[in-house]
Amino acid sequence: MAFLPRSLLLLLLAVVCIQLSGVLADGPDRCWCLKHLNKRLPREEIEEFSIFPRRSKCDKVEIILTLKPVNKSTEVVQRCLNPETKQGINLQACWNKKNTSNNSTLKISNCF
Repeated sequence: MAFLPRSLLLLLLAVVCIQLSGVLADGPDRCWCLKHLNKRLPREEIEEFSIFPRRSKCDKVEIILTLKPVNKSTEVVQRCLNPETKQGINLQACWNKKNTSNNSTLKISNCF
């Protein structure tokens, strides 16, 4: 009979460990943007953008632009924008005003 309480305790411990490993594995383990664009991209070329705040493993704000497809291409092209450029500052201001539902991306048309 002592086997049953120990088994349940081990099972509970295993479930807790699995849940914790899922929570800890959610975030990236480094910065995504290793290089930044310092020049302005025309808004006609940008489809949407994402802004990621500073986090434990990355001490920089990251702005990732998803560009519109070129020549009917199915390839998704993304570029990192320097958050300190004028365009980067404007996109962050738009993000703070328009992204009230905490979406991971925002359409560029919402900002202009």
